[in-house]
Amino acid sequence: MKKTVKVAVAVLIVGVVVMLAGFAMAGFDLNALASGGALVSRQYEAEGDVTELVVADRNADIIITPSEDGKVRLTCWENEEATYDIREQDGMLYIEKVEQRQSGLGAWFGFHQSGKLEVELPAGVALDISNDNGAVQVDGGDAGISFPTVTIATDNGPIELRGAQAGAVSLRNDNDSVTMENVTAETLNAETDNAPITLNGVQAGAITLRTGNDNVRMDAVEADALEAVTDNGDVTFDGLTVRESLSLQTDNGDIRGELPGEMRDYHIESETDYDNSLPPLLDGEGIFLRAVTNNGDIDVTFEG
Repeated sequence: MKKTVKVAVAVLIVGVVVMLAGFAMAGFDLNALASGGALVSRQYEAEGDVTELVVADRNADIIITPSEDGKVRLTCWENEEATYDIREQDGMLYIEKVEQRQSGLGAWFGFHQSGKLEVELPAGVALDISNDNGAVQVDGGDAGISFPTVTIATDNGPIELRGAQAGAVSLRNDNDSVTMENVTAETLNAETDNAPITLNGVQAGAITLRTGNDNVRMDAVEADALEAVTDNGDVTFDGLTVRESLSLQTDNGDIRGELPGEMRDYHIESETDYDNSLPPLLDGEGIFLRAVTNNGDIDVTFEG
């Protein structure tokens, strides 16, 4: 048994020495450990009319901005082991990251050069973006940009949607944040497992927000119906206006904020074992308001 332990320790020491030596040879630059050579930019301009953009990436940061001349163009960064398959068919522009088998120290220790993918789009293009380990940013600027639909999913990188108008918006993130600012939509769905959801200046018909282990924050948000749910975090808001129904729920956190009007304008159902500014039941005839937390305070006030 002792001999086995000694061998394991020796192997571990050798591995650490090899890693440090490689790191030093690379000038203490993690990107230099990755094989495939330096990343080189490539430009592409769509030949036909584009009505849908589909992106399937692995680890690049994806940035979508408005096109100033109505054309669709992109800039991507590639090397010998990470390239993009770009093709057009029936109005769809498809962009897929293709990674070859990695060799060298990068393969041993999992170092990858992430790069960037930048796309300029005119209004009216549907978005369908998936990413593994990179950020996704859609920024319409001050003027804004319109999309029929926006669908974004990533595992480990923040999602940011700003200055956009859309029919349906669906944002899914496993382990990083979702942020929306100055967004108008018919329906809006945002979900994370282990990161916050933040809305500022958002208007939609129906809004659904769900996170497992972080906070939900809403500022200057308007909706016909809104549901915000978190397992382990706070639900807070300011300048929130809901015309039909509002459901706020957390298992382990507080619910705090101010609503327009007076308490009598709402049909209220609330429940908590801790401090509660709302009645357990108020049979009003107006907006439906439900606030429930298992382990936290409810501090909801009214402007009127």
